[in-house]
Amino acid sequence: MVGTSSLERALVLLKVIEQSPGGMTNAEIARKLSIPKTTCSYIARLLERDGYLTKDVAFGRYKIGLAVVPLAHGALREVGIRTVAEPALYRLTNQTGLSGGIGVLAQGHVLLVDRVEEPRFANRALETAANSGSSGSRRTPAYRGRAARDIGRELPVHSTALGKVLLAFQPRQRVLELIAGKELARSTPKTVTSKTRLLVELDQVRNQGYAIVDGEAYSDLCSLAVPILGSDDTVQAALSVNGSPSEPAWLDLPELLSIVQHAARDISRRASMFR
Repeated sequence: MVGTSSLERALVLLKVIEQSPGGMTNAEIARKLSIPKTTCSYIARLLERDGYLTKDVAFGRYKIGLAVVPLAHGALREVGIRTVAEPALYRLTNQTGLSGGIGVLAQGHVLLVDRVEEPRFANRALETAANSGSSGSRRTPAYRGRAARDIGRELPVHSTALGKVLLAFQPRQRVLELIAGKELARSTPKTVTSKTRLLVELDQVRNQGYAIVDGEAYSDLCSLAVPILGSDDTVQAALSVNGSPSEPAWLDLPELLSIVQHAARDISRRASMFR
């Protein structure tokens, strides 16, 4: 149920449109939010006037406007860990041949606040683009579209290594609150959708100090994540590496884990120095 104030409705409206590729018409938004079309139109016009929404005149569909971009950059700028993590992320990807990312827990999701692509990313992107324009049956290498890689993207907590690490080190009551009344959406046949099984896995992650997810969020993606600690030794964020299960780095898991843990400690140390 949407709140009754214009501010609450405007915020929910922005969220709904952001989650709708291609945008939504006024009628679709009103129906989704269960509010009158006139009210919806009034709020949408105000947001459009200030650039938070844009309207496709030909199809009458509202889409997210560019005015939200500076706000997003401003929010990410305040995530202090990003200012010190970049060198460690680049070093990590060069050492492992995998992509690296940092996530924080926000509104019950993982918010991807930084990411560095694996060294062969550019070649794979170019090969994918070339293959997409070919009528041949040549196999395209593993390549994840931009929508799945963008910084600021929300990721599920229950099917990602980042999410499982971030949940595992929360107080149990907090975890129960986060997953209460929430469907654990299935992305692949391997996705854990049982809350009981998820809680068991989180205990294991907490005991071993890391999480490995193979094919739960994406069928062709394997991820390993470890916590990034604050100066008070609480988990502030999580660091992960991910890539195709066929990558050589996965053949020596103890070595890979050691490299990722070293990077996480380096980021934690640098972050505490700049506080």
